[in-house]
Amino acid sequence: MLQKKKRVTKELFQTIMEKGEIISSPFFVFRYVKNSIPQYAFVAPKGIVKKASSRNALRRKGYNILRVYTLKNVAGIFFYKKQAVSASISEIKEDINIILNKIRP
Repeated sequence: MLQKKKRVTKELFQTIMEKGEIISSPFFVFRYVKNSIPQYAFVAPKGIVKKASSRNALRRKGYNILRVYTLKNVAGIFFYKKQAVSASISEIKEDINIILNKIRP
């Protein structure tokens, strides 16, 4: 899990949804805005997986993968797509890496 100060707050979530740029990949839709410190969040919608425990497991996978990267100064939200449910951790890691390299700070 990421440190609390590196996670997106409720207020920042709204800002990202309204004004954020979008990057799409096979497993994620990533929305982000420039920020003074790196803050990230993972969202696993109920339409993808019905059970809360499964959604939380997906979110934890994402946070654990993100911990190893040097994060850019943006606030961003990773929204899981349906294809990510059956993907392996290495495939998800590769997809996150591709997204992080596309960010224009």
